[in-house]
Amino acid sequence: MSLRSILTTTLLMATTASAARTLFVGSGKGTIKSYEFDETANAQGLVKELASTSESSPAPTWQTIFGDLLYSVSESGVPAEGVVTAYQIGSNRKLIKKGSAKGVAGPVSIAVGKDGKLVISASYAGGGVDMFAADGYGGLTHSQNFTYTLNKPGRVPDRQEGPHPHQAIMDPTGEYVIVPDLGADRVRVYNAKSSTTIKELESIKTPDGFGPRHAVFYPVGNAKPTHLFVVGELSNSIITFKISCAGGQLKAKEIATISTFGTQSVPTGPPAPIAAEIALSPDGKYLYVSNRGDKTQAGGTQDSIATFSVASDAKLAFMQLTPSGGLSPRHFSITRDGNWVAIANDGSGNFAIFRRYPENGTISSLPTISTVNDGSACAIWYEPKVEYS
Repeated sequence: MSLRSILTTTLLMATTASAARTLFVGSGKGTIKSYEFDETANAQGLVKELASTSESSPAPTWQTIFGDLLYSVSESGVPAEGVVTAYQIGSNRKLIKKGSAKGVAGPVSIAVGKDGKLVISASYAGGGVDMFAADGYGGLTHSQNFTYTLNKPGRVPDRQEGPHPHQAIMDPTGEYVIVPDLGADRVRVYNAKSSTTIKELESIKTPDGFGPRHAVFYPVGNAKPTHLFVVGELSNSIITFKISCAGGQLKAKEIATISTFGTQSVPTGPPAPIAAEIALSPDGKYLYVSNRGDKTQAGGTQDSIATFSVASDAKLAFMQLTPSGGLSPRHFSITRDGNWVAIANDGSGNFAIFRRYPENGTISSLPTISTVNDGSACAIWYEPKVEYS
């Protein structure tokens, strides 16, 4: 066979392989399911369920992938202990339980240290943050805990009656972990240089009633971060912080605030809308936020995803609102090539996959596929890097 034929065959095999993508969907109803999404198939063959597990019941509402390991929460209410479980992702995309460990009640998010040896969970119901030593093969050992209290309720007393850590995020350098605390109106900051424990630093204060839920560092990749975008669930706004990291400390200065509805009016309800997920595009040029409960799309039957362009100085400019494909888009994720967005709509019990256009950051107004998955809470793409020898 000629070299040209070999290259052509290899390219065709790679193209075929890349057409089938894997998506994991965690549900508040107790399951984590894996799906194959084939963008080249006809409408009937676009999505196929591959496997399902209920070993993270009652509510595996968040998953994080590190290598071929998937870490999942088992969200529970007080006084039940929360559980973090590690699964190996099999070649057939079936999840194989490798280990688990208990922490405070209500874990809702997981971050993994840069070397994979430290796992951090944020617990909404239990008002705490847990650390687990990881062996890299799925084994987990609880190593540290921070549990918080408030002297008095916040500005939104029915939601800020106590601390509510809502997400754990590792910064791109692997040196810091941040935890937005919705109840305390602050972003908690930790130094994560140790492989088993973290050290609490001075936190970042947000305005009263802001309700920080999730955040993302800018720029994307392994670069040293210069800015931090934080979305407020209770205020439906995004704060841009300019950050500096030196001497083992992460400092932040608020420089801008913008509505999650951009230049459009914020719906008044009832019920009032509440923001949820925030994410940057793979190239860092666009920022996306999900709005729950606004029903501004598809004739008032769907909630929205807001799109913003990101300038080199981190200034945001509103672009558009597009349908989420359902109600209450709790989570979404974007493929590494930027072509597809998967959105978990837990209010309508489905996930939807939309075409995204990397050249201008826009998202299609109609989903390519919408699939029933009761309690859909987290939709995360699994894209292992292919190694060539």
